[in-house]
Amino acid sequence: MTSAPAEEASRPPETEVSLPGFGVLTIHTSALEHGQSRYEILGRRIRGTLVVVPSTPIGGPVIPTAVRVRFGDDQESSGSGWSAPRSDEPIVHGVRIHGYTDAINPRTVSRSDHFLTSDAVARSDSGRTRRIPDGARALTEAAVVAVVKHWHQRADRPALLRAAARSSAADHVRHEDQQIARLQAELQTVRDERAAARRRILQVAGLVRRRQPDVQPPVTKDARVPFIGPDGVPMGILTVREKEVGVLPGRVVYEVEGGRVRGTWTVGPDLYDYSQAIPQGIYISYGRPASGTAPRACVGEPTVNGVQLSGGWAHPRRSDDITPTSPDHLPAQVRLGPTTSTSAPAATSQRASAVLRALALHYLARPDEGALRIAAGKQRAGTAAAAARERLCRLRKRDSLLTSRLRRHQARRQEYVALLTGPCPTLTVEPTRGPLPLKPAA
Repeated sequence: MTSAPAEEASRPPETEVSLPGFGVLTIHTSALEHGQSRYEILGRRIRGTLVVVPSTPIGGPVIPTAVRVRFGDDQESSGSGWSAPRSDEPIVHGVRIHGYTDAINPRTVSRSDHFLTSDAVARSDSGRTRRIPDGARALTEAAVVAVVKHWHQRADRPALLRAAARSSAADHVRHEDQQIARLQAELQTVRDERAAARRRILQVAGLVRRRQPDVQPPVTKDARVPFIGPDGVPMGILTVREKEVGVLPGRVVYEVEGGRVRGTWTVGPDLYDYSQAIPQGIYISYGRPASGTAPRACVGEPTVNGVQLSGGWAHPRRSDDITPTSPDHLPAQVRLGPTTSTSAPAATSQRASAVLRALALHYLARPDEGALRIAAGKQRAGTAAAAARERLCRLRKRDSLLTSRLRRHQARRQEYVALLTGPCPTLTVEPTRGPLPLKPAA
């Protein structure tokens, strides 16, 4: 059994550091596991143990650049968390200091850094905590600054940092693996979208060269079209007359009358579908487009149940899911002003929805529906090609950014693996133990 004098003799020599405004601090230092450093300190109205812990946060530098200072000697007990007391927590002006500091930059540390936040408290013997009193706080700050500055000058600091990095390297490898998998999946999605954008450009170019199929002129004979509620109950018969074909490429203007319905509707491919060179879906306007450049601005808006309606219905990407009874509730707006509107009454909205479904199916049954869609695609080919090129440019930039991030995470993973598989840093590590007496500074 080692005697106290022999243990005292084996300890490193005392070092004195200046605490401006507080005298001199006597310290003993030793290395602990995981790159931590124990500082047993003694000064005027302060004594105890501080442990300097290199900070290794997830996503931070591979080799730590910051440290935290823990108050007390032993590690936190498993499962007990921050609140567990530690041996030899510093006593400062008669106050026991518990917890740890925020991350500190050892190269620039000063008392103005405000590193004593809510993780550093005064703790009573009963376990109650409170804010560190001002006098004890000032002396604790001065001691932390002195200890961290001393730690920064240690000859074994590189080995301590490497040991700390090695101790957490396995967790970092798992984190980097997760980031690499996430980025690889996102990168694959972006590259699939790049391929789709390139195909879109080629499709639009092919559409421009394609001969326009014939579009039939307006049919002079009226059509009788039933319209049905979402519950399958017939609402009546509409008399539908084709007024114009090609008011805008691909769009047909219908004049409709019957079943408390009267006015003009315009039907064509979806205005907003740029997913394909030839637009799919359906867009129905209440009224006739007022010009060839603003398809949503309409004149001659229809009435349903005596209520004049405005706006339109966009059904994007597909039209094969439209039936006489679905979708069950479609847009029906009443204009309040040049830029404002409100929803139509429920009964009016239900009847208008049935009309929209009936007109969509009537349009889709046209023998020249495909020719109408090609005409709409040709009309907006320039815009579609420009949009596809702009999207391709954005995707290339995104690809480059993700590739750069992926390489960075792959390089970080290699560095952490090298820490795990490389030689252990050479350090003389002392076990955690209780405090030994120090000779007070003169």
